[in-house]
Amino acid sequence: MSASIRLTDLHSIDDEVALSTGPAWQWLPRLTRGHRFVRWQSSVVLTTYADCRVALSDRRFGNGLRAEIGAMPDIDPRFVERRRSSLLLEEGERHTRLRRLAIPALRPRNFERFRPAMAEVVDELVDRVADHGRCDAVVSFCNPLPISVICWVLGVPRAEAEFFAEVAEASTALFSGDPSTVSAAMAATEKIDSYIEDLIGRRRRDPGQDLITDLLAAAEADGATVSGTDVMTIITSLIVGGTDTTRNQLAIALHCFAERPEEWERLRRRPELVPAAVEEVVRFAPTAYAMKRVADEDMELDGLLLPKGTPVIVMSTLANRDESVFPEPDRFDIGRTFRHPHMGFGWGLRSCIGSVLARAELGEALTVLSRRLTGLALDGETVWSRPDTIQGPVTLPLRFEAA
Repeated sequence: MSASIRLTDLHSIDDEVALSTGPAWQWLPRLTRGHRFVRWQSSVVLTTYADCRVALSDRRFGNGLRAEIGAMPDIDPRFVERRRSSLLLEEGERHTRLRRLAIPALRPRNFERFRPAMAEVVDELVDRVADHGRCDAVVSFCNPLPISVICWVLGVPRAEAEFFAEVAEASTALFSGDPSTVSAAMAATEKIDSYIEDLIGRRRRDPGQDLITDLLAAAEADGATVSGTDVMTIITSLIVGGTDTTRNQLAIALHCFAERPEEWERLRRRPELVPAAVEEVVRFAPTAYAMKRVADEDMELDGLLLPKGTPVIVMSTLANRDESVFPEPDRFDIGRTFRHPHMGFGWGLRSCIGSVLARAELGEALTVLSRRLTGLALDGETVWSRPDTIQGPVTLPLRFEAA
């Protein structure tokens, strides 16, 4: 491919997107089929697994959300700096250092001790609705679970769940790019910073069986000097980034199964498939269906000219449907064997640090729900949120029978 393709040469999907409704992972593959690159407004959309990997691993690409937040009109520069220093938006040496600090404390074995508590929470939620035979799964299961789990992981009372839910929702809303969300997000940031700073001080004085203690211990074992700001950055990123994505991904999982009752009954018969089912749900229908990047310098991507500042969208939902990597990519199969990792949790240094926690939560939720509920089916219209890089059901009416 010669180096002659420009953004204006690309097929635009603007009109088709404006007419599309429902989850992006249903209509995006249709709109982009046959195109390696397409244009969505001012952005280049990458549709293949290989190109998406490049944009997530090549340091010439920066964080697109980081650039967008800085460009918001009339925004407090202190807030811009605070958000840019979060692990979700941080770049360069500090991003690498924070990940290096976080990873030892976020290994799978560290979350095994929380799995019984996760299952207990799901059992409690099922108890409330099992005899009714129907519910809005978003309200009954998906919203309460990740917030309750965060309380367990941080070692704080579950009574704090409402506080975490409020600040996570306000902070996540900012990623939509809507300037009207800034004021609430600023207030939420101040609240969560103050809360976590106090909690870190308490854990330094009185260690517990929780993630903050693990982070402090991991840093000490590594001989690193860890500041309260570093720990606060990791914890707040986990709360803000993990709460919304996990509740949406669980809702998407239940929607997928409700549309495919044979797969739900297969899971009920074979609970050992739960880990594979989690991976298939995140591959087939990732809630974080797109990641925003930006060209930090003039470059070329296999013939496509990307001038400095060009917005680039890494479409993970399309990378996960690349038939050269995933055979029969449009088929939802909880027994799928993965030869290559999907991109539902990102890639490399841009992979989600909370993916271990998310996998554990989704796994325990599907284990309990499939054991206790049979005949899972949709019980009305599913209402979907706007596709703002993260998407999921706003309401998900289900019917079922207690097993």
